[in-house]
Amino acid sequence: MDNIVTMLALGGATAVVAANTTVRVVRNATEIDHFDVDAPVEWLEVAPDGGSAIVYAMRGRRAWYWRVGAGLRVMATSTGTRDRFGCGFAVVNGEVITLLAQNGALSGFADSGRELFKANTRSPHSFYPRSFVQLPGGRLALAGSFFSDVMDTVVTVPINLLIKDPEAVQQAIRTRQPIWDRAVDLTVGPCEPDAAVALRDPEDNEVPEDEEDIEELGDVGNFAGVYLRNLDTGALIERHSYNGAAGSGAPIVATTDLIAVQVAGGIDIIRRGSGDVREIRYTAAALDVFALQAAWVEKNGHIKIVPISELI
Repeated sequence: MDNIVTMLALGGATAVVAANTTVRVVRNATEIDHFDVDAPVEWLEVAPDGGSAIVYAMRGRRAWYWRVGAGLRVMATSTGTRDRFGCGFAVVNGEVITLLAQNGALSGFADSGRELFKANTRSPHSFYPRSFVQLPGGRLALAGSFFSDVMDTVVTVPINLLIKDPEAVQQAIRTRQPIWDRAVDLTVGPCEPDAAVALRDPEDNEVPEDEEDIEELGDVGNFAGVYLRNLDTGALIERHSYNGAAGSGAPIVATTDLIAVQVAGGIDIIRRGSGDVREIRYTAAALDVFALQAAWVEKNGHIKIVPISELI
């Protein structure tokens, strides 16, 4: 590749790589498309089937949508500090749908552009989802923040309820089940067959002053690291202290043996049970949490894709 790759994302057999404003789409080691956007790329996301991608720039104030055979179009633009949006993908009945949260609503779209559902995110709780992760058991995790809250929050909602009930997100906010968390840095991902993995760092916002405060914080209060929670019962499975440079929204996934986290400049592998960390560093690396695989760009520009089970 002629340019130095600074960003990489993976979905299925498709890798999307970016260098400044130039984006290349590579499938099975062959470039199938390339294009330029009008600002340096800051984040990339690829659909689980590899057929489409989202490109973010301008500090998250603009996003473009690319689809194989259809090219590139502007997906969303923020017009002000209160006009925040979030984009992503989910798989419903075997089909990939595109998600867009903006103007107080979360909508899901088919490939044709037809709106499949529209859920209220404005009232009574004004929630701004930025990213979305599919969890086991037909659940969708929404990661974002509430109006005027400087901390991030993760809310989970059943996808079938989201499709048929416009108040599904508001209901999930009220019930706070089965996964709910709030921290300065926060991200969540799947763990088959029936669990979720989360990374949280509250910084100094949860330091308890007495025993009553400690009880209110719950089983991960005042804790910085990764943890797994059963999605059926809400029970804490395990947790490990960890301070890697992942940040909110970073891809994270777990298997029976390991937890993999995408960080700046690589991937961190955390052994379940021991909590031991292995750091894998490349110019650009990415996790595909849906297909349980990782990718990185080697010195010769080749994109290597491997199952995450091989990283331990």
